[in-house]
Amino acid sequence: MACDDLTVAHDRVGQLRVTDNGCARARTLFALPALPAHCFIRGRAVPLDAALDAAAALLRNAAFPAVGGLAADTEGVSAALALAERLGAVVDHAASESLFHGLRALQVTGAMTATFGEVRNRADLFVLFGTEFDRHAPRLFDRIIHPPKALFRDAGAVRGFLIGPGDGLAPEGFERLTANLIHAPAIAAALSQLVAGETPHGNRVGGIAMADLARVATALREARFGVVGWVAATLDPAAGDVAVEAFNRLVVTVNAATRCAGLSLGGKGNALGANYVCAWQYGVPLRSRLGAGPPEHDPLRYRLKSLLAEDGIDALLWLSALNGAEVPDTRTPMVVLARPGQPLPHDPEVLIPVAVPGLDHAGSIHRGDGVAALPLRRLRFHKFSGKSSAATLPTAAAVLNALLDRLPATPLPVLIRETAHV
Repeated sequence: MACDDLTVAHDRVGQLRVTDNGCARARTLFALPALPAHCFIRGRAVPLDAALDAAAALLRNAAFPAVGGLAADTEGVSAALALAERLGAVVDHAASESLFHGLRALQVTGAMTATFGEVRNRADLFVLFGTEFDRHAPRLFDRIIHPPKALFRDAGAVRGFLIGPGDGLAPEGFERLTANLIHAPAIAAALSQLVAGETPHGNRVGGIAMADLARVATALREARFGVVGWVAATLDPAAGDVAVEAFNRLVVTVNAATRCAGLSLGGKGNALGANYVCAWQYGVPLRSRLGAGPPEHDPLRYRLKSLLAEDGIDALLWLSALNGAEVPDTRTPMVVLARPGQPLPHDPEVLIPVAVPGLDHAGSIHRGDGVAALPLRRLRFHKFSGKSSAATLPTAAAVLNALLDRLPATPLPVLIRETAHV
């Protein structure tokens, strides 16, 4: 959610600490220590220039490379895509699975959405699919559903329904309807019928009694501003786009009687921002191949997770300057640009630590509602060996630009290779 209301303090040794408005995730990540870090080639510490030379050689000799992870600020993502263009590489984000649920559904149904601010100030009913909002959007309730103040509604009078697995206590004003999210498309379709005045077949849908769904449909029709929300990462991986299509159709159906908006939550590691950068620079979304002629987009053929599982690429650059892009456990030769302390499944061919946006340097990321690029400030200075100095870690953009300088100025020749459709 890219919360912009945190209060962050420095202690005596320069360590950061969230003192107000932070969730558990913010408190943990802002408190990451500023560690001195070394570059490595196959586990052996080396100077930065040696690591850059080794990384450039690995990428230069690849026939079918990929640039993945892409968890970075706008400048870092832009530099990563420029490198991919030079290499003729596939580009994909670590969190693209949930991102593409929404993109594929958007192509089929369109979408009616709202900003966080509009929802916070106007919505009086929430129908939320899923039960892991506290993990994926920890401050959804205190910032948007039950904010201290709202401009056009009573902030404390919101009601809602949680539809998904689990049987614990529901938040204040909410009712829980237990269901398996694999049935989310059928549940949303039945709600659309009920809102439109039709009668679905059967007495239950996805384990929920039709009478209970009828109450949800009535609430949606009678609300001044309803919201249908979901966490894309918790949907069925094989049919998440079908679920989002059903949510979008439900929103459109409700809008025939009153105001309603869709609200998709998720997108770790600036996934939405990375997709925006790719779209505005190359005219295509992620899961594309750049530099091998016109940009080629194919969300199935260029799904990086599938390519890695099938040994479909022969070199991988993985960018993980932000949280949310765990390094994959793959046999593919790999260059890793990661924040210090990033867990690694094994020693990659080349490891180059990079600074964290919003901690070690300024930058920008995109908020989850897609309408704002939020500025990040530099909040800390590293203190190594008891001396305060400017941050010694390079930014991801600086490392990627240094790699570009070590590659031929024209795009590398591309070996045409067939890859299986998934």
